[in-house]
Amino acid sequence: MRLSWCLTKLRLRRWHIFYTLLIPFMMLVYVLAPVNRRIKHQQAVNGEPSHTTTGAPNIRTRMGWMVINTVNKIPVVQYRGAELTNKSFDERGWLNVKNNPCVEETNKPQPESKCLQITVEIQSRMGNHMFMVAAMIAAANMSGRCSIISPTPMLKVFNLQNITALNKGEWKKTTTKSNWLIFDSGKIAVYNPAVRVLPTCKNVILRGFFQSWKYFHHMKPEIVKQFTFIPKVQEKAKIALSNAVKAVKIAKTATVVGIHVRRGDIIKDPFYKRHGFDVPDARYFFKAMTYFQKKYSNVVFVVATNGIEWSKANLNVVANILGTNVVYLQGNSPEVDMAALAMSDHMIMSLGTYSWWAAYLCKGEVIYFSGYPRDGSIMGGKLKKADYYLPYWIGMK
Repeated sequence: MRLSWCLTKLRLRRWHIFYTLLIPFMMLVYVLAPVNRRIKHQQAVNGEPSHTTTGAPNIRTRMGWMVINTVNKIPVVQYRGAELTNKSFDERGWLNVKNNPCVEETNKPQPESKCLQITVEIQSRMGNHMFMVAAMIAAANMSGRCSIISPTPMLKVFNLQNITALNKGEWKKTTTKSNWLIFDSGKIAVYNPAVRVLPTCKNVILRGFFQSWKYFHHMKPEIVKQFTFIPKVQEKAKIALSNAVKAVKIAKTATVVGIHVRRGDIIKDPFYKRHGFDVPDARYFFKAMTYFQKKYSNVVFVVATNGIEWSKANLNVVANILGTNVVYLQGNSPEVDMAALAMSDHMIMSLGTYSWWAAYLCKGEVIYFSGYPRDGSIMGGKLKKADYYLPYWIGMK
């Protein structure tokens, strides 16, 4: 009995000690947590940096800026939060100081002698390069920055102006300094309005694909001027287009409709099918060609493609049904074919950024394949059609 009573007493004492220590600890947490939250909230309101687990400054304001990563000690920022409104800007068009994510600077224009710089991480191929550079040009124009660029084949294709081209080593050395910030666009083809209000205290590296007309369409004449093909490419494109029209012996008043048919890699690689890159079939081209055949006279369709066998087997049949002419551009470089398509009176797109830019540089009507991307696909979640296709383009499938 005595032994049993002692053991019971000892267990009660152990629980008593446990609760005696736990209750004060919980009260301390309860008291200090709101204080910590108030401090963080005040930092967010004032634009003061807190610190993430990676040690990178988490620059965050009521506008939703935050550091999401670091690359070589350079913070990567992304905009998350409410949409920008007219109240976000002052009468000069600058972001209000209270919403400025920069800690050490106010939202005042920089002196010309201290021109902030902007650049873009070049990746993928020609069409993607054009989206990235167009977004950089527009962002530089809005924020009064100087543009620099790393090596890209575009420099040998277009007459890019007011952009300083650096070699790979110089570009890397310049952009790894502490006064640079990486702006992440987020989804591939969804417009991110935060590009209008880039932090004014840092040079900026644009990262992402920026596949939306909303980044630069407000200054289309300047973008088209920048993407003027060099004389050598223009001359080859004119000759190719002229020879194609002459081949069908049609009147000089012919209406030339460019058609881009993308096959090749997008058919062979299962990656594209899985991600929602559905290619247009013959029915799409029949509908699009019928539209122009009925609307215009003396129509000749000029086709640029990386799937010549499929195109001839299908588009020749469509042309025979419609009683029209179709010719093919062959043996040219990609830039010459794009220039020829851009010189056409109107354009029928396939899918992909190459096709998109050929259509954008074309001055006439544009028909696009509305089946890209496939609804519910991976790419469908990364591309917002209203941001990708211009509102006055005509969708068919």
